[in-house]
Amino acid sequence: MSSGEIECSNTLEDALDQALPSQAFVYRPVRQRVYSLLLGDGRDGASTCPTVKEWFVYSGNPLRHPDLVRPLQMNIPGGTPNLKLLWLNQEPGIQARRLDALLGCFDLSSSREELQAVENPFKALCCLLIYLFVQVDTLCLEDLHAFIAQALCLQGKSTVQLVDLQLDYIDPRAVQLGSLLVRGLTTLVLVNSACGFPWRMSDFMPWNIFDGKLFHQKYLQAEKGYSVEALVEQNRSRLTKFHTLKSVVCKACVKENRRIVSKQHWRSHQPGRWGRQGSGSHRTSSGYSRAGQGQHWRDQGPGNRQYEPDHWRRYPSSSGLQLRVPDNSA
Repeated sequence: MSSGEIECSNTLEDALDQALPSQAFVYRPVRQRVYSLLLGDGRDGASTCPTVKEWFVYSGNPLRHPDLVRPLQMNIPGGTPNLKLLWLNQEPGIQARRLDALLGCFDLSSSREELQAVENPFKALCCLLIYLFVQVDTLCLEDLHAFIAQALCLQGKSTVQLVDLQLDYIDPRAVQLGSLLVRGLTTLVLVNSACGFPWRMSDFMPWNIFDGKLFHQKYLQAEKGYSVEALVEQNRSRLTKFHTLKSVVCKACVKENRRIVSKQHWRSHQPGRWGRQGSGSHRTSSGYSRAGQGQHWRDQGPGNRQYEPDHWRRYPSSSGLQLRVPDNSA
């Protein structure tokens, strides 16, 4: 961050699935709040607001020029703490301030109590799932079931069992959802580091809470209508934890006016796979929603754009199932 630049030059996204947004945009508001924490947001009397050059790949962006992104004002109870406090202070109560900052980066301060009640290593998973389901309108109940079931079943799987796992077929949407969550985990590493490590890093290492092949299996099962009992492999302990984690995510989403519904309910009330396109809401830094005309992110055009914090809404769209890397031919 000393150079004011950040890059992510690869992603795995499905060009044919228009219902999922690019990772670059899903987590941009989180990164903007981290920039605010690290660089300030111009409210302290500075003549200019700092700008970060983002080199993030997405469909139509060959990465010849960076996107110029400004910090997003944070909404943290008690105000935004300074870095000296977060990084160096060892007083007993400072860990709570660090957690406030972390949740503030995801704009999830209202979910603090629910997340605190979640056992490790599932706090990080629930934090990401709440954020994702609030931001992405087209995620459904079956997606949530698959994410939670794979995390619980992973705890009882050996490496050999995971290697030997066989899938009926590969679903591009499942691949993209898995990639989206893993990118969320790397974003959480950034946030946790910036906030002075309120959570243990080991709690959101992928090998503790996410396996791509296992998630793919649970996704396919959920799509076929498997019961929750079947998803958790008839394990009563997992079933209890499943309902606990699901309740935490769903209740937190309801606070943000996001009700998670099943695929069948969604298809009967929404045209195609576009969800609430055009009338979706964007959560502002105050934590409230506002109506706004959604703009298809492909139409923005890549290269050397300057983004103000309030320009970001929940985009119901996507980029490619192909590994996207920058085009350096120019």
